[in-house]
Amino acid sequence: MRLFKSHLFILFLVVFTELIGFGLIIPVLPQIASEYHVSHFMLGVLMASFSFAQFFSAPLLGHWSDRFGRKPILIVSKCGTVLAYIVLAYANSFYLFLLARLIDGFTGGNIAVARAYIADVTTEENRAKGMAVIGISFGLGFIFGPALGGILYSLPKGQFIAFFVASGLSFLAVLLTSLFLKEPESKKQVQTDKRFLSQLLSIKQLIILILCLIYFVYMVSFSGFETTFAIFTSSTLSLSIQENSMLFMYAGIVGLIVQVFLTKRASTQFVHFIMIGFLCLSLGFLGMAYVTNMVVLLISLSVFSVGISFVNTFMPALVSTNTPDESKEVVMGVYESIGSMSRIIGPLIAYSIAITYIRIEYAVFGMLMLLLIPIMYYFFIYRK
Repeated sequence: MRLFKSHLFILFLVVFTELIGFGLIIPVLPQIASEYHVSHFMLGVLMASFSFAQFFSAPLLGHWSDRFGRKPILIVSKCGTVLAYIVLAYANSFYLFLLARLIDGFTGGNIAVARAYIADVTTEENRAKGMAVIGISFGLGFIFGPALGGILYSLPKGQFIAFFVASGLSFLAVLLTSLFLKEPESKKQVQTDKRFLSQLLSIKQLIILILCLIYFVYMVSFSGFETTFAIFTSSTLSLSIQENSMLFMYAGIVGLIVQVFLTKRASTQFVHFIMIGFLCLSLGFLGMAYVTNMVVLLISLSVFSVGISFVNTFMPALVSTNTPDESKEVVMGVYESIGSMSRIIGPLIAYSIAITYIRIEYAVFGMLMLLLIPIMYYFFIYRK
């Protein structure tokens, strides 16, 4: 019972159930394209729709959570997730899929609120471990989401069962948040927009801008890969929905192992681990650009998953650590919105390019990840 009352477990469940829906849809994109006669570009629109709505909602939900409290905003936003999954369970057209993703995206700013909650209740010394909960929830979401999608979609009424289970888990998150999550006592209020803008001109705020730019490049590359991966493997290696689901589940397991066993040693060495993450991402991208068989694919995907784990865990911790307390809520909201904007641009760019040129795109993404390493070194090690 104590586990269910833990604020970290509740926040884990909030983010985990958000990511399950994303994981459920990605492996079945080839089936959606075939069944509803949807072009690849419209698949990009579908995958970008969640982030399009989230881009506008994240700062708003962040501001409301600062004004009305973290807990009520988490409850309301998760109710939106429950509704979105119910729509997905009954969706029988492409546009209902699109509507559900827009609903979920508009209430999906709860991830930013969850991160802000962790920043409120942790110190700089243990913030990485707190933020690791978010990273672990991402990893598990990509394990169970694709697994449910691959297994249940092949059953009669599999779509209904899969999203009904997801809606039930989201409703559980609503109940636990309502009953057991306490409002942080040390929640910092944002002073004024003018004060925040003036802080952007300071050196520390310049560092935050650099971090946001790095995060933008990373997320455009990652989301472009993530949303095209199932289409890519289906066309190049003739993989089925179930096989793609197993690959996503495998990547999630690798990422989870890294986060559970390696990030405990991280302490406050955020920059070094992020740089290692970008190196792994670069190698993974370049490996998949030249993939010819399952062995090369699995090796590349393993290295890639390690990189994702490090970056997703330590980047928000680094942003939070470099942000003044009085502007933490606004900065985390802006950070989440930048992620949403890049997840809009990434799929649209990726799906605007013919599948035959996706290999070139992956190679470009790999070179961009490599370029981020000296930028991180210059601003966060050399200049220090």
